[in-house]
Amino acid sequence: MSTKTVLVVDDDRISREQLEKELKRNFFRTFVAPDGRTALQIVAEQPIDILVVDVNLPDMNGIKVLELTKARRPGCEAVVITGYGNQEIAIEALRTGAIDYIEKPVDPEELRAALGRAQERLIDRESLSYVNTLLVIDDEELVVKTLKEFLRKEGYEVFGALSGRAGLEIIEHHKVDVLITDVNMAGMDGIEVLQRAKHLYQDIEGILVTGHKDEQFAIRAVRAEAFDYISKPIDLNVLLFSIKKAIERIGLNRSRLYRNRELKLTAEIISKMNEELERRIEERSRELNLTQAQLFQTSKLASLGEMSAGLAHEMNQPLGGISLVAKNMRKLEERGLLTAEEIDSALNDIEASVVRMSKIIKHIRTFARQDTLSYIQVDVNETIDSALGLLGEQLRLHGIEVALELDRDLPKVTGEPYQLEQVWINLITNARDAMEEKEKQIAEGALQASGYTKLLTISSSLNSKPGKDGIVIHFHDNGSGITDEDKDKIFHPFFTTKEVGRATGLGLSISYGIVQKHNGSIEIVSKAGEGTTISVLVPTGD
Repeated sequence: MSTKTVLVVDDDRISREQLEKELKRNFFRTFVAPDGRTALQIVAEQPIDILVVDVNLPDMNGIKVLELTKARRPGCEAVVITGYGNQEIAIEALRTGAIDYIEKPVDPEELRAALGRAQERLIDRESLSYVNTLLVIDDEELVVKTLKEFLRKEGYEVFGALSGRAGLEIIEHHKVDVLITDVNMAGMDGIEVLQRAKHLYQDIEGILVTGHKDEQFAIRAVRAEAFDYISKPIDLNVLLFSIKKAIERIGLNRSRLYRNRELKLTAEIISKMNEELERRIEERSRELNLTQAQLFQTSKLASLGEMSAGLAHEMNQPLGGISLVAKNMRKLEERGLLTAEEIDSALNDIEASVVRMSKIIKHIRTFARQDTLSYIQVDVNETIDSALGLLGEQLRLHGIEVALELDRDLPKVTGEPYQLEQVWINLITNARDAMEEKEKQIAEGALQASGYTKLLTISSSLNSKPGKDGIVIHFHDNGSGITDEDKDKIFHPFFTTKEVGRATGLGLSISYGIVQKHNGSIEIVSKAGEGTTISVLVPTGD
């Protein structure tokens, strides 16, 4: 198998050196670069098989280096290193072609797993077989030489050492798969060598060679995590069989390690994507709530605009009263007839008119500016009365009779009074427009009717239908009605049957949303040309 070439790109010198040391120990031909520009020069000149690149480089982003490397070397595998876990970086790296990404500080086990996966993919692509590396340790030079020659003929890469310390030094600088060591050696016995080797690299397998076996030795071998132990003189066929079985275990363990790494990587990305999704949902929810609040405010202001004529009349009445009182007092004063009783009576009239106007202004300001929702115990009839207080004069000016059939003994409901009032205003306004439209159709001859009187009936009562307990409010008008086609779209935002510029198309949509937030329901029964009944159920429970 040809030696694979790895390029390490990291602006931190210590990180580069540590990564280079680990790669060389695993028999990789290694290049290093401190920045993106140098890395791309190496890529242009050398057949790089694996790229290990830090995201944060002084001259360009590591993802850009990966992208340009892939453009020049499509078969190159890549591992991205980042100093901070970021879902966007991870996904961008994988989409750009990285096989793995690792967060700093680099975990050696994660790095080995990532490199193993990259090498596994390269081997699969090139249909190459992996050459396993063996280390033979024995204080007899002839034994080492004989075993090396035999095992090399079997296709293995083989190192040899005449002492435990020399063997450990080889393990520190070279990747060793299977350690074959004599037990009885001067200075450091084979069991201690295996224990130290396992401490350095857990994935190494050990075969112990001993001149005599007993129960105590077997126990020590097991504790040292030896894969097998064989007796001298060495039966080469037994040794070869043991090596093959040890390599099979290594393959299984590494395959499991790579798959576990893939699962972990996938789980991390999914977790980070879920976190990002939750963050975006929260952000969108805040935006949606803000938009709904703005639409609600728009609808309220539009309603106030439509009510302006009636409100002006409501204000003109007390103002007219104050003006008359002032003129009367001036005439009495000119004639010398202004008494204390007249002054007191006039002041009372003025004060009453001011109180009336203050109530109107306060109600309008509260209705128009209310931002925070305050769910309290509400008398539904009072909210209907408030809505009629704002619209009553406008209805009178349009020649609309209002018939109230309110049950004044109803229990209170938990709700937001000004939102409920907004619903009633929207429904009354729509009823007004429907009756105006029918009157217009009659006048134009499009609809035949005699002695048409515009009538709006508003009733409240306990819900008599089975199901949810609550109060039902009916708004019945004898206006133009709603076609079957429009019924399905009536609650859609911005849908309106009125002329352009005459309506926002938000009234019923917002009303529907408010009723839903009160855990209520809203139903429409209508027939074109005859009228409409809208029923709103507001539950009496919490």
